[in-house]
Amino acid sequence: MYNLIVDSGNTTIKMFLFDDGEIAQKMVCDELPELLPTLKANVSLDKIDRCIVSSVSISQSEIAEVLRPFFPVLEFSPRLNLPIIIKYGTPETLGSDRVAAVVGAVSRYPDRNVLVIDSGTAITYDIVTDMREYLGGNISPGLKTRFRALHNFTGKLPLLNTDKTLDGLFGTNTTEAITIGIQNGMLYEIEGAVKEFSRRFNDLLVVFTGGDSFFFENRIKFNNFAEPYLVAFGLNEILEYNV
Repeated sequence: MYNLIVDSGNTTIKMFLFDDGEIAQKMVCDELPELLPTLKANVSLDKIDRCIVSSVSISQSEIAEVLRPFFPVLEFSPRLNLPIIIKYGTPETLGSDRVAAVVGAVSRYPDRNVLVIDSGTAITYDIVTDMREYLGGNISPGLKTRFRALHNFTGKLPLLNTDKTLDGLFGTNTTEAITIGIQNGMLYEIEGAVKEFSRRFNDLLVVFTGGDSFFFENRIKFNNFAEPYLVAFGLNEILEYNV
């Protein structure tokens, strides 16, 4: 029997089947009407034991309503039992993806001070201590958001995207200047954040997750790992913790 993890982000709905704590299958769809057909095409629904739904875009209740006729569904909430202590001042405003990523970090790297850097539409920095205390973090625009903002708020600059082949110091044309400028700017931001967090937290481990995780994991020279599905691992841990 599987645990089904449904993680609805800003661009897609990701689904994961977990078997004994590990990912057995991954699925993705773009819109809510595609969720059930995608799921049925990939797995027999009677093999799913339980499910947790987390969303930062579509209503969690709408997603849960689609799935509840087939198996029990738990909707993420900061009021659930969690294997961490939240010290955040306003936990009710804390994104489910941030909480899940921190829980995932604690479950996969226990007894460590961990800085989770989640790079997607936004880039988030979240710190959890070796005592399982989540202290808080920061939110900044992600790579694609920076490209779009530069295009939308200027008169003539083109809309570009990430180019992993460009990693020089500067560009020699407008396309390179924008691409390297944005990518290096974000790289310098991350390097500065890692440096400052490591000064305060001993033996700090940095874990990158999100769509751009491997892009930065290969460029930051620090004690770090890339785990693109950290949020899914965290949601599975929360589901198990509330059984």
